[in-house]
Amino acid sequence: MMPTDWAALWRELATSDIQASAEGEAQMIERWRRVARRLDSGEKQDPDPLLDFILGRLGPETTVLDIGAAIGRWTLPIAERVRQVTAVEPLPGMRQVLLERVSSRGLTNLTVVDVPWMEAEVLPHDVAIAAHATYATQDLVGFVGKLDACARRTCYLALRVPAHDGVIGELSERICGQWHDSPNFIVGYNLLLAAGFHPNVLIEPKPVRHWTDPTLDHAVARAKRQLHLLDAGHDATIREILSRRLTFTDGAYRWPDGMRSALIWWDKPCP
Repeated sequence: MMPTDWAALWRELATSDIQASAEGEAQMIERWRRVARRLDSGEKQDPDPLLDFILGRLGPETTVLDIGAAIGRWTLPIAERVRQVTAVEPLPGMRQVLLERVSSRGLTNLTVVDVPWMEAEVLPHDVAIAAHATYATQDLVGFVGKLDACARRTCYLALRVPAHDGVIGELSERICGQWHDSPNFIVGYNLLLAAGFHPNVLIEPKPVRHWTDPTLDHAVARAKRQLHLLDAGHDATIREILSRRLTFTDGAYRWPDGMRSALIWWDKPCP
């Protein structure tokens, strides 16, 4: 068996992510705007063990670089704990939501950089974080190398963990000939090991959510979005697999693919 070229696999999967349409990007931003409203509603939120782990290792004088801050799901709780945060967020829609949330909380210790990470010029910080911010970069090692160079003390990288028996994996293997449908923890961690990094890993102890769709047609549309399929050429195959794998419960089709994330992290050597 030939060894896996993790760098080539990451590039291939990241290229597919880059091909998402402008319409898909607009839908993503609107989805995250709804998430922001829920976060700011005051209702009790589900625990986030990965964020809690990071918060427990920060102090009031810490400076933090948050790459791909998006709407600030991690950025704002961190800013409320530390001295200074620099948030890198190139997407205008995401940045607008982030700035609205910063203003509503009266935070004055957060600076936003509006260019992509690999183009950004930032000074070193104590801690550098990239939570689900690497999926569109084809050069993960270069991305992480720059992150590492900008951190004096600790680096954190969050990536999604695919379900080992997930429906999306089955669909991807059947249709695309590759079980991995997108950049993820398995590919990224092995690539970092091959590049000479030896990081620690903390994985969420249980899936934090499952997809549900009101109809099988909606589930087929979700699968096609996930696999970046634009025509109906594989609809019959998708429908057959979803009919077999999804469970109709409480008026909706429930996917068995449990969503969880992994935190890859390492402390820098003391100077």
